[in-house]
Amino acid sequence: MVKPILVISECPHPVGHAAARGAMLAAALQCRSMDFLSSMREATALCECMEDVKQARASALLRFGVHCSARFDFGAFPASLMKRAIDADPLLIATAWQAHEWWPILHNFNLLRDICRASMKPVLLVRQPAHKPYAHAVFPSDFSPDSLNTLKVALRLLPATRLTIVHAFHVPGEGQMRAAGVRDDVIGTCRRNAERTAQEAFARMAAELRPRAAKLSLVLLPKPTGMAVANYVNAVDADIIVLSDSQRWLVDDWSWQTRAREMLEKTSSDLLMVSSPNTRSPMVAGSRMLVNHEGGEG
Repeated sequence: MVKPILVISECPHPVGHAAARGAMLAAALQCRSMDFLSSMREATALCECMEDVKQARASALLRFGVHCSARFDFGAFPASLMKRAIDADPLLIATAWQAHEWWPILHNFNLLRDICRASMKPVLLVRQPAHKPYAHAVFPSDFSPDSLNTLKVALRLLPATRLTIVHAFHVPGEGQMRAAGVRDDVIGTCRRNAERTAQEAFARMAAELRPRAAKLSLVLLPKPTGMAVANYVNAVDADIIVLSDSQRWLVDDWSWQTRAREMLEKTSSDLLMVSSPNTRSPMVAGSRMLVNHEGGEG
């Protein structure tokens, strides 16, 4: 039996985009169930929250044949929902982009990261209306074992999506070589060696992923990651970016988060974050359940 897709939201942020995308993915994955977990800070918002979820549930059933259950929590988001999310053991957690008056990029990236690390489940941050299935995914990869794990998860969750692996590389010591007057043809040889190393790593990864590797392609960007990947995403109009939240040393993790936030700021694509089994985060406790509504009309 295929696990359900879980859609989490905080009232008054609309749940529609995330619910539609979750239902679309559920149908593609032969998953006929989806769960809603909605949080509110005040009990007076319950009616508004229930109405929003009711409309999303009806749309999921009518458009994709996906049956939904709904639960409503009172407390801070996402802490109030995390224990419920873990208990549900979903295939995927989807949440919508949240408006924020001062720091929307930081707020939404931290939300995505925290949910992914606490739940250890793939988390989809939905930014765009779900008019059609994802056509093109971009995955910035360093060809590490954690990248391979992320790629396997992405291929499983996005079965009909073309996936481009983007590897941004640099020639070690290029700046010093140029400052020392090293000839361009020598630096060019170093660059070609770096490209060949990346292509060989891609070939090994593709060999391990057969037959699904047919959907993969490789793009090499000889620039620092951040903006190089963002520019590529925008140029090809990719509709989803895959991020690997793998185990890193503290400084490396800060650097990765900075690059990821920059990419989030410079693009408008949805994001799928996959956490490595080695990436652990303290469990946050759920809060008191207010309403539990299973099946039927809300």
